[in-house]
Amino acid sequence: MKKYLPLVFTALASAPVFSALADDSWYLGALYNAQEISSNERDFNTAGIIAGYKYNDYFSLETRLAKGTSGYSSFYGSPESREGNYSEDIDSQISLLLKASYPLFESFNIYGLAGYSKTELETKGLGQSYDSDGDFIENYSFARTDSYSGFSYGLGLSYQVSAQFNIFADYQILPDFEPAPNFSKSWNSTTIGVNYSF
Repeated sequence: MKKYLPLVFTALASAPVFSALADDSWYLGALYNAQEISSNERDFNTAGIIAGYKYNDYFSLETRLAKGTSGYSSFYGSPESREGNYSEDIDSQISLLLKASYPLFESFNIYGLAGYSKTELETKGLGQSYDSDGDFIENYSFARTDSYSGFSYGLGLSYQVSAQFNIFADYQILPDFEPAPNFSKSWNSTTIGVNYSF
C-alpha cells in the first residue's frame, strides 16, 4: 500500500490547481456491480453509494462504498444440519479513486480510474472436529473476515442525461484474491450507476 500513497497525496494536493481550471462541483450517486474471481467459481454482487468532487471537466476524486448483496455459497455437512452451508460474501468494500475523463461526443465521456480499494470478505460455514484416531466428534460453525486491499484501476463510459444527472458503466481490476500463500486469482468488477451533481 505504501507505494501507492504518493499517488493519493498528489491527487489531493492538486485540488487547488484543478479547481482553478474550470467549474467544480460535488456529486453523489448510487451503484450496483457484479464481481468475479477468475477460475475460482466466485461471483459477488454489491450495491452502494458514491461521493465525489469534480475539479473540472477532466478530473474528479471519488469514494465508493459498497455492501455485498449476494455471494458464493455451497452445501456440505449432513442434510439435517441447518449449518451445512458454506458462504462467502462481501461485508464491505471501499475505494478512493482518481477519475480522468475525456469527452467523446456532446453527452458521452470516456474515463479512466486509478486508486486504492479495500474489500472485507466474510466467510461462514460448518467445520468438523476429529479425535486423534481420526474419528468424527462434532460439527461446529465458524465465521471469519479476510481483508484484501491494494491498487485498482479501470475504464468507463458515462452519459450526461441532464445538467445534474449522468449514468455510467465501468470495468475495474481489483486487488488479487490471495487467501493462501502461492495462491492468487485476478478479481474484476463491472459497475453501473447514476450520479447527481450539486
